[in-house]
Amino acid sequence: MANSTKELAELKAYLEKKLEELRQEEKVLETMIKLVNEALGSSSFVKASELVQRPTEKMEQEKPATSTREEKPIEESLITAMQSAEKLARVIVYPRRIEIVFLKDFNINTPPFQNFFVRRLLEGFKRQDEDLIARGEKSPDEIITYNIEEEGGTLKRIIIENYGDRDRIREIKSALRWTLNRMLEKT
Repeated sequence: MANSTKELAELKAYLEKKLEELRQEEKVLETMIKLVNEALGSSSFVKASELVQRPTEKMEQEKPATSTREEKPIEESLITAMQSAEKLARVIVYPRRIEIVFLKDFNINTPPFQNFFVRRLLEGFKRQDEDLIARGEKSPDEIITYNIEEEGGTLKRIIIENYGDRDRIREIKSALRWTLNRMLEKT
């Protein structure tokens, strides 16, 4: 009995320590998101009207494949590296979808793409939508969906359907910029 009590006490201490570590990580991530949002607001986005005024051959080559819907973009921006201002991805926002076109080669398995961007962000949005559907506050055809296109493990494009509102656009861009900059550090 004394042995199992000791083991339970050790388990409790471990769990409390782990919980505190996760709380600290959450605080760090929230701070990083705030910093990313500030940086995004000041440097990385280019208005679609500016892109149209200065088209180049390279930009024409980087355009995503045309959609069968032929919607006009409501916003277009570039995600750039924080240190070098290198172009990492183009984000094109349409009324019901977002297209992310990668301008640099990133491996789909490089952290934190799967754990943070896919599982935490996109799957988190999906869970939120499922909760809203269960409560009758959202229609099932309005649930966020996404398709990640890759070739040989290299990210090419992500299409996010039914992204929701402007806050989600901002969150997706912020998370993408943070994720790609972390991935860039690991390459």
